[in-house]
Amino acid sequence: MSKIETILKDAVETNELLSTLEFSAVAENERSRIIKSVTGECKKYVVSALYNDFDGYIYAFDLNEDGLTLSYCFYEFMLKYKAELERLNYYSWAKFLEKVNQDNLVVRVIEKLELATPRRSDLSIYREILRKEFEDNTCFYCGRKLTNNIHVDHFIPWSFVKDDKLWNFVLSCPTCNERKNNRVPSKEYLFHINERNKILQKSQEVVILSDFENYTDGLLDSIWEYAKRSGIKEFR
Repeated sequence: MSKIETILKDAVETNELLSTLEFSAVAENERSRIIKSVTGECKKYVVSALYNDFDGYIYAFDLNEDGLTLSYCFYEFMLKYKAELERLNYYSWAKFLEKVNQDNLVVRVIEKLELATPRRSDLSIYREILRKEFEDNTCFYCGRKLTNNIHVDHFIPWSFVKDDKLWNFVLSCPTCNERKNNRVPSKEYLFHINERNKILQKSQEVVILSDFENYTDGLLDSIWEYAKRSGIKEFR
């Protein structure tokens, strides 16, 4: 058995109940203990091995610290081929699960992948916030007055960001939203959304403050550049 399998086997021998539970259902303290043990072994035998295999070109790390420091060139590579790498990761994960799970559990592989894939949130709360803050009720893209059919659009497509934050939302008419689809707006729109976000940051509403907690000036500009490098087409 691998070292990871040994850690899990030892955990089950200590508490047989663990063998009947999904990992997410394990008590938090027990789950944290297992994760810590697995992480420690991965640092020694996986992170170190990959580091040596690539002659230290991809990343740097410290056995006594958490996280990796990616090289600039490799970081650029991951941004450029983000979509392809994500698909390969899911495929490899599915193959692994089919290998280690019992035959009667293989049908659950897709379920596990779906649970691990970020879900889109209900955006109605964001629609009301944006309407309240900007009472002119116009489409962000074409400037026409919005009717009752108002769309909340991800400025940078959800397929690239995979997160629902107010700083990335704009109100749109159905026509513009459908035309934009999975594309990034042309660069001229960046100025407008950055100016809009400066206004939102002055709000004292809890939801707005929460969504802007890790937001920084220039963040959208950087994500826009990365999306373009990844091959996402432009919407004008």
